[in-house]
Amino acid sequence: MASSCCVNGFEWNGTPTGQESTLAGNNVYVTGSNSEVAILVITGLYGWKFVNERLLADHYAREVDATVYVPDLYVDDE
Repeated sequence: MASSCCVNGFEWNGTPTGQESTLAGNNVYVTGSNSEVAILVITGLYGWKFVNERLLADHYAREVDATVYVPDLYVDDE
């Protein structure tokens, strides 16, 4: 049985530092600025606009010094 945090979710503290953009015609959240290292984050149930996903992407960008992309896999079907 899944724990309640998986079903209800929770929100980390903070404000995402990246920006919304487009990549190959698709919406994407982008954070970081390293042109030599990139990470693609595949989102879960809550999608690309979920604050936790963006805060996690920001963390990856800082921790690894990478540009991180969080694409809109559900094409705004939220």
